[in-house]
Amino acid sequence: EKFRRMCDKSMIKKRYMYLTEEILKENPNVCAYMAPSLDARQDMVVVEVPKLGKEAATKAIKEWGQPKSKITHLVFCTTSGVDMPGADYQLTK
Repeated sequence: EKFRRMCDKSMIKKRYMYLTEEILKENPNVCAYMAPSLDARQDMVVVEVPKLGKEAATKAIKEWGQPKSKITHLVFCTTSGVDMPGADYQLTK
């Protein structure tokens, strides 16, 4: 009941997750009805969020047309951060 109240009060209507056929094949619990999948989803996020961040940053830097050495700040946002150091730290490395 507590979790239901938390979800209701969050005002979040939908959530989206980046999935590929390969990820789904490696993590069948994500697709199986009533199968426990929280740990599987968190494990996927730890691997995939930094990849997505790197792709987005690489594209943005290319469009910007300046060298990486001119970057002074990094704004990184995810609601799926379950690891420390997080994807933002990994991206700067």
